[in-house]
Amino acid sequence: MEPKKYLMVTVSGPDRPGITAELTRVLVEHGVELLDIEQASPHKLLGLYFLLDLGPDGGAGDSVIKDLLFEASRLGLNLDFRLYSENEIQAATRPNLFVLTHFGGIEALAELSKILGEEQANIETISTAFHHGCRSMEMVVQVDGAGRIGRLKERVMRESRALGVDLALQKMEAYRKNKRLILFDMDSTLIDMEILDEVARRAQVFREVARVTERAMRGDFDFEESLRQRVALLKGVTVEVLKEIRDRMVISEGVKELVTTLRWLGYRMGVLTGGFHFFADHLRETLGLDFVFANRLEVKDGMLTGRVEGEIIDAAGKAQTVNRLSCDLGIPLDQVVVVGDGANDVLMLGQAGLGIAYNAKKALDGVATASLGKRRLSNILHLLAITEEDIAEAASCKEP
Repeated sequence: MEPKKYLMVTVSGPDRPGITAELTRVLVEHGVELLDIEQASPHKLLGLYFLLDLGPDGGAGDSVIKDLLFEASRLGLNLDFRLYSENEIQAATRPNLFVLTHFGGIEALAELSKILGEEQANIETISTAFHHGCRSMEMVVQVDGAGRIGRLKERVMRESRALGVDLALQKMEAYRKNKRLILFDMDSTLIDMEILDEVARRAQVFREVARVTERAMRGDFDFEESLRQRVALLKGVTVEVLKEIRDRMVISEGVKELVTTLRWLGYRMGVLTGGFHFFADHLRETLGLDFVFANRLEVKDGMLTGRVEGEIIDAAGKAQTVNRLSCDLGIPLDQVVVVGDGANDVLMLGQAGLGIAYNAKKALDGVATASLGKRRLSNILHLLAITEEDIAEAASCKEP
C-alpha cells in the first residue's frame, strides 16, 4: 500500500466575508479530506491554514493546487503550499507544545523570544488579552527534549525576575485541563507578613529568632529543628497576644478577589503552611477556604509552652500533603495549583500541574512553572484562563 500524501496550504491577504466558503468549496469539489484548519483575522488581515489528506497516491494534488491558486488569485489573496510525506506529517503532528504566558510589553516579548530562539523553541502562535487594563501575551511554543525544557523553564523564570513581570510556562496538555484544587502557603503569600516574626517581636526575642532563621538558611540545620528552636524562644507568650496578632493579620492584595472568583467557579481551596493552625484557621473562616494543614503550637494555662504538637509540616510534609489530598479528592496532580514563596515550598511546587512562585526566592526558579510579583496574586486568575466576565459575575454573586 502506497503511503499517503498531504498538502499544507497557507493563505494570507485582506479579509472579507465568504473567503473560507469559497476555498472550502474547492476542497469539497475535489473530495479531499480536511485534517486540520486554523484561521485568524486581526485588523481585517486574514491568516488561514489547512492540512489536506490527498490519499495514498496523491492524485488529487495537482488539480486541487491549481484550483486553489486560481481561487486565491481571484480573491486577491496570497497562497503558499507544500507537499508532505506521511512520515513528515506524523512527526509534525506530535509536537511537544508549551504555553508561555507573560504580563510584560515589547521588552519582555523581545527578551523572552531571544531565549526561546537560543533554546531552539519554535513559536507557533502569539495572542494578546487584556485584564484590568493590563495586557498579557500568550505564546504557544514547541520544545524538543526534556533537558531543553528544563533549561528553558529556568531561564524564563530568571528573566521574569530581572524584568519584574509575571510569567507562566505550562505544558499544553496541562494548560488545557481545568484546574480544580489550589493550595496556598500562608506567611508572605496569603498574608503580607511573617507570623513567627511578629510573635517574636511581642515576646522581645526577635533577634534571637532571627539568628536561628539565619543559621537554618545557611544549612546549619533543617526546617524542623529550626522551627522547634524558634518556637522554644516563644515560651510564655499568652494566647491573648496571639489573638491580637491574629486580628491584625494583613491579607495580601488580590487574595479576596482571587478566592471569591475561584470559589464561585467550584475550586477547592486550602492553606498548606509550615506556620501555625491558630492563624491559618482564622484565614479559613475569613476567606471561606476548605482545608487547613499547619503546625500546632502547644498551649497550657493560656500560654505557649515553647513546643510544637504532632509531626512538623516541613518541605517533605507539604509535598506529601499535596499528594494525599489529590488522591483523597480524586483530583489528578496536573489539575492541582500550589502557591508558595520559599525553599520550604520547592517539593510541592515541583509536582503540581501549576506551581506558582509568589514574590519568591531564587531557589524556586528551577521548579516553579509560574512566577508572580508581590501584590499581583490576582494574575493567577488569568493564568488559569479565567475571563474578566467570570470575575465580574463572581463578584456580583458573592454573599454579602
